Amino acid sequence: MKLLRRFFGLSVLFYSVLLAFGFVPVRAIVNPLEVPNNKIGVHILDTGEIFSAAKLVNANGGSWGYVTIPMRSDDRNYEKWSQFFYKCRENKVIPIIRLTTYFSKDNWAAPTPLDLIDFANFLADLPWPTKNRYVILFNEPNHSKEWGGSVSPREYADLLSASHDIFKSRSEDFFLISAGLDMSAPTNRTSTDALRFYREMTRGNPAWFNSIDGLAVHAYPNPAFSSSVRSKTRYGITSYRYELAYLKQLGFSPKPLFITETGYVGSGPFYAVALTDVWTDKNIVTITPFVLFAGAGEFSRFSLLDTSHNPRPAYNEIFALTKISGSPLLSAANPALSPPPAYSSASSSSNIKPDIISRLMDIISPRMPILQIGSVAVDVEIRTDAKGMAKGLSGRMSLPQDRGMLFVFPDSRPRNFWMKDMRFALDFVWINDNQIVGFDKNVPPPAKTGGKPAVVYFPSLADWVLEVNAGFIDTHHLQIGDTVVLNSPN
Repeated sequence: MKLLRRFFGLSVLFYSVLLAFGFVPVRAIVNPLEVPNNKIGVHILDTGEIFSAAKLVNANGGSWGYVTIPMRSDDRNYEKWSQFFYKCRENKVIPIIRLTTYFSKDNWAAPTPLDLIDFANFLADLPWPTKNRYVILFNEPNHSKEWGGSVSPREYADLLSASHDIFKSRSEDFFLISAGLDMSAPTNRTSTDALRFYREMTRGNPAWFNSIDGLAVHAYPNPAFSSSVRSKTRYGITSYRYELAYLKQLGFSPKPLFITETGYVGSGPFYAVALTDVWTDKNIVTITPFVLFAGAGEFSRFSLLDTSHNPRPAYNEIFALTKISGSPLLSAANPALSPPPAYSSASSSSNIKPDIISRLMDIISPRMPILQIGSVAVDVEIRTDAKGMAKGLSGRMSLPQDRGMLFVFPDSRPRNFWMKDMRFALDFVWINDNQIVGFDKNVPPPAKTGGKPAVVYFPSLADWVLEVNAGFIDTHHLQIGDTVVLNSPN
């Protein structure tokens, strides 16, 4: 956890310095409430459900309703998600992507700025149907199970600041939405009361609210997901009003509101009343009930369709509502499928001057650490932060001999890099658990590949990646299994 805090601390530091240099990402957000808006939506779990979702949210005169869908960090398949976005456009549905990591040791892994870079690069290259690219930054972080086994309001606040920096540098059209909190969670060893969570976020990082464009909320009829649709307690379906009132006390102005989860397991009408008489607040963009189809899993009691895909009463309530025809501003183009984005050793950023991050790293750490790799010692520039990781060696004319750039990751995974904006060839040394586990030699720059950046993919586990000049591996006779030791500068 100390490593994670260091990542976020560096990211916030870099963002502060960028502001001082005058490089502020441009906000080109379209307010979805300023155009006709079909606020009816639904939460889905699979991209293949887009047709069924469109049939529900656009029934009875509607168009451009919403779908919320999670995207896992281990499910970034470019063709799959491109096809999903194409189908959203064809069926006049607005996608809201909720980021999530992967399940590990009974918890969802806590995200890092490195995850944010991966998501931003991937999502920036997809054919979004609308100009606004709606992204929810993870889920219910006031539960330890959703944040790597612990609750850390400061870390989540710092993640929001880092997200603004990273996503807006990739596209000014990203519409960033904070995660919905569980308003029924108590403060104990595994969760934190939502209002207290907001307070501690603000105490740790007062700028977090300025980093988002919208606020996600969860509006379940608690207790037991079955209380009256007319309940006005902080645990009922208007619990978000307590959130908004508390955020106002903290000094924050209202933002567009997204009810991205709600569900009812009681008997009698619910959505017919809630959607027409209760959720009428002017700043609500959409309500996406959880969930369209859950099969026989743990969420089956919330499913609008039964295990045979037949409508349940709750589905029929939503279907029967008269909808409106939404008029969102559409994206300018619908690009053809292109090669999948790679983890970037050289990712471009339209709003940040070349080499600014590298210069900042040199200021922070002017004496380089030494990497003992096999029988050779290499001076290394270390990249652990979001922007430094994205920038890499791009734009440089050369790299001194016996010097390299070491990318230090918080976990072991397959890795992929690309050569975008590189000026010279590289050798890649893949390292895991302080041993060399693979090589990619003499990877050419785009000038040698017809302008198309080469992609380098390592399918096995790696937690460090070393970039050096082409020929380094053979010149120094490096071998798979050689020990790697990182030493601090003298």
